[in-house]
Amino acid sequence: MRSSMNESPRRPSEASPAPPDPARSRRRRNALIATSVALPVTVVLAFAFTAGGSGDGGKTSTGPLPAVVISAPPSPDDATQAACVKVFAQLPVQLEGLNPRKTDADSSFVAAWGDPPITFRCGVSKPAVFGTPAAAQLIDVDGVIWQPDPQKDVVVYTAVDRSVYIEVTVPTAQTQPLTDVAPAVSALPQVCTASDAAGNPTNPKLKICGS
Repeated sequence: MRSSMNESPRRPSEASPAPPDPARSRRRRNALIATSVALPVTVVLAFAFTAGGSGDGGKTSTGPLPAVVISAPPSPDDATQAACVKVFAQLPVQLEGLNPRKTDADSSFVAAWGDPPITFRCGVSKPAVFGTPAAAQLIDVDGVIWQPDPQKDVVVYTAVDRSVYIEVTVPTAQTQPLTDVAPAVSALPQVCTASDAAGNPTNPKLKICGS
């Protein structure tokens, strides 16, 4: 009885804390978990969009480029087909840092890179200018003899010293890539050679190309 009389009444500020609300604690915990998951997902998505937004070596891309419009080479005979298979097996994936592009040609022996596109065709016809007085001087690039044919916005180079003619068309805005494709062309044996200043074959075992 005495203890009851001596006990001071509890003031409102000293009231006992309310018991925790389980539902409220559970909602807060779920919110924290959701936040911790959302942050890394946002970072991953941002990285994916950044990495996938450019497929041209750091330049801004607005989407995939359309297929390159290019004529297919003549339908190959067995020997030409076998030769072009060897050449295409050695072609680089990239050319002068340019990514490959699709073409609309109905042929396995056509390739293209970059924009504006550098194009490559194996098994083409003999270039009309080759062996004529109007022809530009033949050039030797890493052991491959090419016939240049400068045109309005491109230069057409045709390898003329192999068992099949191989054509590389280079827009004037692009770097000439003949060094990069020389190993692929050299998969075929040389059948003719260039001439020196005196008009003699640079390889005495072979005839001069176009002679």
